[in-house]
Amino acid sequence: MPHSELIALAGFAVAAVAMLLVTQTKERISAPAWLIPAIVAVPFSALTGLALVQEGLSGLLPVIAGSPWGLQVWFDRLMSATAAFFLLQNRARAAGMKSEVWVLAVIFTGSIGLFLMLARTVHLERKSAG
Repeated sequence: MPHSELIALAGFAVAAVAMLLVTQTKERISAPAWLIPAIVAVPFSALTGLALVQEGLSGLLPVIAGSPWGLQVWFDRLMSATAAFFLLQNRARAAGMKSEVWVLAVIFTGSIGLFLMLARTVHLERKSAG
């Protein structure tokens, strides 16, 4: 099995376990909860940076347009990011964040910007509550 497939399966396993653990948590995650999405963004940013260095931005288009699965994954990513931003932006505004800045971050960085927006939102919410 190639390394890229192992990395993909490991990422899936970590995400699945994390989601299952969150669904089993009855209480609010204690502070500093904002660190969780911030820490998730770090290795993903590194992996994105590595892909950009090795392939450049032009390496993305053949992956997306090269097969029906590539196109399906691209649209799934767009719909997921849009739904997540839609759900998070009201909380972010209520916490005092400017959603115009964050929509640009999400548009151009995808999940990285979304996780950083979530980290900042949770940080501001906890700061104002405490």
